[in-house]
Amino acid sequence: KICEAVKGSGVRTLGQVHVDGRLLSAAQERVSLATKIVACNDIESQATKKNKWLRDAAEEAGLELDDDMMEGGLLDGDQRDRQRFLEAKRAKIQLRELLAVPIRKQRFGKFLSGAGLQDAIATEKEVKPYVVDPSSAKRKNRMRKRARA
Repeated sequence: KICEAVKGSGVRTLGQVHVDGRLLSAAQERVSLATKIVACNDIESQATKKNKWLRDAAEEAGLELDDDMMEGGLLDGDQRDRQRFLEAKRAKIQLRELLAVPIRKQRFGKFLSGAGLQDAIATEKEVKPYVVDPSSAKRKNRMRKRARA
């Protein structure tokens, strides 16, 4: 599916892609953090959808809904579920910090001189990191909750 989306319909393979290994390891770290976050958000989203469906069905039938029938998500689960929720929360913070800093081909060690140093510094100044403002995400969530009510 990815090949068809990138190259067009009927294409099943991508050509060789040359990726610098130093960039790949930094990208893999970011992807693994994003995977944890998405998995947690999916579980929470499913619980919210089921609860909404249950509320709507009970409302249509004219029945009163008991809180025990509602799904609680990860926070109301066992210790392992709560741990996954906390890991996803930490992963969000760590990913936000990583996204605020551009990925570098070369990590500067002891000596701040060497081939390509000036180019690396100039490139880093050109690249504007993408940082999501956490307060804007909270505002969006509040707006959604108000719209539902």
